[in-house]
Amino acid sequence: MKTQVSIKQIVVDFIYINSQLKDLFRDRKEYQPIIEFLSDKDYLDDDLDIPFPRMKDIEEATGLKSHILRKILLKMHSEIFTYDRKLNLTFKKVLYHFFISYFDYSCQFTVDCLTHLPRVGDNISLPIISASIPINYFFVEDIKHELENDTQVIIITLKVGSYSEYFRYMKDRALELGEIGFRESYELNETELKKIIYGKPNYR
Repeated sequence: MKTQVSIKQIVVDFIYINSQLKDLFRDRKEYQPIIEFLSDKDYLDDDLDIPFPRMKDIEEATGLKSHILRKILLKMHSEIFTYDRKLNLTFKKVLYHFFISYFDYSCQFTVDCLTHLPRVGDNISLPIISASIPINYFFVEDIKHELENDTQVIIITLKVGSYSEYFRYMKDRALELGEIGFRESYELNETELKKIIYGKPNYR
């Protein structure tokens, strides 16, 4: 049985690719009122804190009746996100966000271009952040990718010290067995996590 697509969620999904909608549907006049409405405000700007629009808001702004709006949104969605899609998304820009924390110290910065993407476990020296963190020996703990508008955002989390494949295995094992929580794995430093993991009787 095919799962029914949420119309409200389609609106939110379109907001995350709103900069691509005009190009994707430039020849579809019937879609333009919806695209213009979604492009009118920057819903993804955390500083503006604009709530996502309701269906009623779109109906009033576009003059489209509820059943027509639903039909158009479903059609637009199917042309991008189904097996029979006709259009492909494009993410031409890349941003690299670096996040580092060390006890009470923290730092984050963004890079527009990197010749090589670091891999998990790679050691990195960053003398450029000495004012924020008084140590300069890091390794890549985690890499995540986010796709938003026309940009691929690569989030690189660094930790102080050297990468240990054994500790990574033990940490993943503890997460799998519920011995530590997902939130703990990010909020606690390595020393605190080791006390929990290696403090278990079966690891002694």
